Amino acid sequence: MSSSTLRPAWRQRLYGHLSLARVSNSPTVVSNVLAGAALAGGAGLPLVLLAAAMLLFYTAGMYLNDLLDLRTDRRERPERPLPSGLILPGEAWVVTAGLFGLGGWLLWLAGGAAFLSGLVLLGLIVLYDAWHKTNPLSPLVMGLTRALVYVTAAFAFVSHLSSSLLIWSALLTLYVAGLTYVAKTEHRSGPARFWPVALVLAPAVYAYVGGFAWPVWMLALLLAAWVGRSLTFVYGPQRNIGGAVGRMIAGISLLDALVLGGAGAWALLPWALAAFALTRWWQRHIQGT
Repeated sequence: MSSSTLRPAWRQRLYGHLSLARVSNSPTVVSNVLAGAALAGGAGLPLVLLAAAMLLFYTAGMYLNDLLDLRTDRRERPERPLPSGLILPGEAWVVTAGLFGLGGWLLWLAGGAAFLSGLVLLGLIVLYDAWHKTNPLSPLVMGLTRALVYVTAAFAFVSHLSSSLLIWSALLTLYVAGLTYVAKTEHRSGPARFWPVALVLAPAVYAYVGGFAWPVWMLALLLAAWVGRSLTFVYGPQRNIGGAVGRMIAGISLLDALVLGGAGAWALLPWALAAFALTRWWQRHIQGT
């Protein structure tokens, strides 16, 4: 068989794995690590180790999500890599276990506190993947998984968590939970459909009332403007819920940029903005939701 015949199949399988991994959203995990480390005063080479570990956990969680949703996807999303047969479930299970194992090993190298925090994160990932269809609090669990990235990154540098880190972790939780609840409540009538907007705007509001300097306000304005633009695809005439959620997922990196500004880690700010841009570019090629 010629290489020209094999190449399209190889590309399809690669795309299938990238789709399972939701790789388009992965830059936001890197910016999460930068923000969490900055809140603990951390920098340097350990950031690479932490980013790799969190990317491995994120990717494993995405694989696990599709594996546990396989029965439902066979009915509702048969074009996905697993129900379509493009990727075999056994292969996906091996990849999932390998990614979790390698990520855990990297966290062990980062230190005992980071490793233990990573175990809690792993537990939350499994909880979300196993019980998100019928769990009314699943958006909150999803938000907590992101907050645990902040916490795990911080524990690689400090032995206790500052009030600033706890506040920003809570705000990240609200933001991620809010973007999920927006999609769940958009069919309701009256004011009930708008309450999740308060959650996604909470980080920007805090930046204005939290005593930060004007450069941080500019970052808050950028985040608020992006959230506002994203919400037009939920509440405006051109409805596109998936597009709105994807945009707000990319906005996680703008939130991280806001955190970096608040922490005075301006040297890392371009990396968070680059993560936002890369996420948006990647979402145009590989679906992120």
